[in-house]
Order: sequence, then structure tokens, then C-alpha cells
Amino acid sequence: MSPVRTSCLKSIFLTGVCSLLLTSLPSSAQTDAAAAQDHFRVGTEAYRDGDYEGFTASFESAVALNPFSLYARYNLACGYARTGRDAKALKILQELVAARVDFGMAAEADLESLRSNPEFIRLVDTLEQSMQPVLVSQHRFKLDELGLIPEGIAYDAHLGRIFLGSMRSGEIFVIDDAGQVSKFATVSNEGKLAAIGMSVDRNRNILWVVGSSFFLAKQFDAEAPARAGIFGFDLDNGDLTRKYMAEDAMTTFNDVVVGATGDLYISGSELSVVRNGRDEIEAIRTGMPVFGSNGIAVRPDGERIFVSSYPVGIAAIHPETGESYWLEAPEEVSLYGIDGLYWYEGDLVAVQNGVQPWRLVRLQLNDEETAVTHARLIEFANDDMTPTTGAIVGGLIHFVGQGPQPDLLPAHFPDAMAEFSGETIVMTAPLN
Repeated sequence: MSPVRTSCLKSIFLTGVCSLLLTSLPSSAQTDAAAAQDHFRVGTEAYRDGDYEGFTASFESAVALNPFSLYARYNLACGYARTGRDAKALKILQELVAARVDFGMAAEADLESLRSNPEFIRLVDTLEQSMQPVLVSQHRFKLDELGLIPEGIAYDAHLGRIFLGSMRSGEIFVIDDAGQVSKFATVSNEGKLAAIGMSVDRNRNILWVVGSSFFLAKQFDAEAPARAGIFGFDLDNGDLTRKYMAEDAMTTFNDVVVGATGDLYISGSELSVVRNGRDEIEAIRTGMPVFGSNGIAVRPDGERIFVSSYPVGIAAIHPETGESYWLEAPEEVSLYGIDGLYWYEGDLVAVQNGVQPWRLVRLQLNDEETAVTHARLIEFANDDMTPTTGAIVGGLIHFVGQGPQPDLLPAHFPDAMAEFSGETIVMTAPLN
């Protein structure tokens, strides 16, 4: 096992690990995901030192603080197996298999003590049978340039254009309806920033893009004060026409969505809003902490926003009052590691890249919008790419991601960036 390995880009950005399994999460559940991450780091160091008792104790604390952390649970199962507590390890692995999530347990060195256990053998067989891919998407575009580390995607329905952002360069690319690719704008002129979430605002003829300090950006300076902002580019020519910068150097932004009234809702280290007609970023005070907020969706009437807390779950929030609660979900539905999140015909559509295999899923809500009642896999276990976010138009979702690492890297490409070196791929899938 490699407890320092992460299974998606956002885990590094927001939490240091992909960690969430939401199983029948009550709306009153209290977690301390930030404190759980501290124990995760301590456990990682213990593992590197060969201190498996310390490793296990740290992950017991991490799971106690955030019982919905799927990756922490997997680490804990490995710790239990390493320290002779096979029954406890198997119980956790049973939960992961039920959620169709596999962090590589069949070949896991830390689970060697379970290799001949009949229950472990059964679990491996069950997991293998449940890994049948669901492949309905089609390749739309491929950008041959390596190492862009794509993140945001937005669709301009008026002209049939797709916009993509690069976390590596801070550049925004546009693909026109004829498939021609060109550079449209950049957030890196405002500093060494990564281009992350984005959204088309046709009412104001603006492409909104999140720019934020990020260690994968070129010439990232860990000693320099962090910066984060929302940048508005003219859809006709790419000129920068709006800019809202966070005042606190500790603030990070992640994704942005435009509400029906023109308000900009922003996820990140805290939830924020830029009210239509105002020129300032305001914090949205919530009734509970929404740690590591990531994908963000808004109901058409603006009465509720939904935010994926990468290590905890999906929160529903009233943007004016801050009233908030976690969505409940059936035991067999995993809401772990959601990156992109979108509203579609009363449902939520989620890009889940924190699970292995990754999946694109449509989540049906109850009438009160307090719980997920059913999850339908749209795409599952596609080895062609790992997606980050998507853009919905009509009954389709266009999603962007990174292809597999090439066998041979160009000489100028940093070795430390090898795992982020794949081609940028855009795929399209039907939602119905």
C-alpha cells in the first residue's frame, strides 16, 4: 500500500487524500475533516518509518473524526492487517467492495496476511465481477500537448464552443464548432496561477474563470503569498474585463457557477459569492463547516446551492440564510471524491474521480432535496482518461480529463510531473 499516493488531482489540492464514503449520513452528522487530515499526515510518517502500530492508531483517529473518509478507511484496513487484526480489516474491505470501490486490494502488499483467508478470496472475486465497465461516452477532442493538467471546462451554447483550462500554464483554450483549438486567454498574467473552474455567462458575455495558486502551476513559488481570484473574460475577444481577488492569502478558490440572478457562487477553502451588481467577494456563512468544498451547483430558482465537500459529502445550502445540511444516501451509494457537480432536471450529476474506478453518476433526489434516493452510473471504469469536471448542454455532458501517462516523456518535462503528463481529452456522454 502507498498511503501517500492519491487517486486524483483534487485530493492534493484540497485535502491531501481522496477520502469520502457517505453511507446513510444523517443531516445532523458532525465531522472534523480538517483534524482528520492531521492524523492522516502523522500516520503517513509512521508508515514510512515502519511503525505500523502508530500508523494504525493515527488512522483510527482519522476515521473517528471523519467516518466518511473512504481512503482513510482503506488505510485503516491495511493497518489492521499489518497488526494482526484480520477481522477488523475484512469488515472495512467488505464495505468498500459493496460500494464498488477498489484501491488495489487484490495485489496489496499490506494485506498479505489475508491472502489465503476465504472471506478475502470471496471479496476479491466479488470485486472483480463488479468492475465491468459502463462505456457510453464518445471521444470528442484530444489535445496533443502534454502536461496541460486540464481542470475546468465550460460550454458556450450560443457558438458551440468548448473552453478548457490548464492548471499547469494558467491558459484557457477554446475549441470551436469545427474542432479548431486556439488559446483564448490566461490567468497567469495575474501571477503564477492555475486555471481551475470556469463557467459561461451569456447574459453578460463573460467567461468566468477561477485562478488560484497551486503547486502544479509553472514556476510555483511555495514561499510567495498565495493568491486566488475570479476573472471575467469577454467571450468575443478574450479580454479581461472583470477581476475579483480574495483579500486573505490563505483563501483558495476551486469552482464557480452562475446563478439565475447573475450571482457568482464560488467554492474553495470557504464558500463565497459575488452578488450581481457588486464588486466584492463575500463569504457565505453556513450552519456547519463545509471543508474542502469542490464542485458546486445551483438550483434554477437560486433557493439552494449544492456543494461537494471532497472528504465529507454533498452539502445543501440556502445562499441567503446559510441554512445547511448534508445529503443522506443509501448504503450502496458512494458520494466519495466528487469533483464536478451539476444540476440537471432536478437531479445532481457528479464527476467522481476520487474513487477507483472513477465514475460519472446521476444522483436522484427526494422531493425535499434532503437525500439521494438512487444513483445511476453513466460512465464507469473507462481507462482512456481520468476526468475532472464537465459541462452540461441539452441532454449531454462534455467532460474533460487527462489520458494515461505516455511511455516516453519529452526531455524537458520534469520527472516530478510525470504522472500529470497525459494528453487532454474531452468526451461526451448522454445523461438520459
